[in-house]
Amino acid sequence: LTPATKNIWMVCHGQGQLAEYFLKKFEVLDSSENFVIAPQGVSKYYLNGLAGRVGATWMTSYDRLTEIANQQVLLRSIWDKEVGDSADRQVILFGFSQGTATITRFAAHSKLSFHKMVLWAGSFAHDLEAHDFTQLIGKEEVTYFTSREDVFFEEKMIQQQKDRVQSAMGIDPEVVFYEGGHKVIPELLSSILD
Repeated sequence: LTPATKNIWMVCHGQGQLAEYFLKKFEVLDSSENFVIAPQGVSKYYLNGLAGRVGATWMTSYDRLTEIANQQVLLRSIWDKEVGDSADRQVILFGFSQGTATITRFAAHSKLSFHKMVLWAGSFAHDLEAHDFTQLIGKEEVTYFTSREDVFFEEKMIQQQKDRVQSAMGIDPEVVFYEGGHKVIPELLSSILD
């Protein structure tokens, strides 16, 4: 984060990913203008059996509400430590897969002002309502990236997600279809800044 930084990104990975690898997707962005914060879900587990690759998750169904509360304290403390005041910079909140619900909850609970929110191959948190987004000023943009090649994709999800964003935030999200399945396509990230 420098005086030349124009965009501050808070990015939340999907289930089973680690932040250090997820962050590599954002290396296509000009680092002199983009500051990317990639927190990691605190619960880690072996992806296959009892050894091997490790992944992280933001929450599970076990003690779910406590995990949600903990993740929000973690994310806000990371934001405050890394950024503090974001004045004169564009704030972009980005969630992939399970990270989409995490980033929407972060926006709601932190009351952080933002310019753009990106929901990539995931769902807006179902427990958020209009009263959770009192910080919105009506200029925020929400973009929903989805792929018909995604193993989790169902056609009805498009309207469901549009309805959730409209109901909770009063914003009609832009829907962007991409090819490539359930993954972030780095080459498309710069289009978010347009």
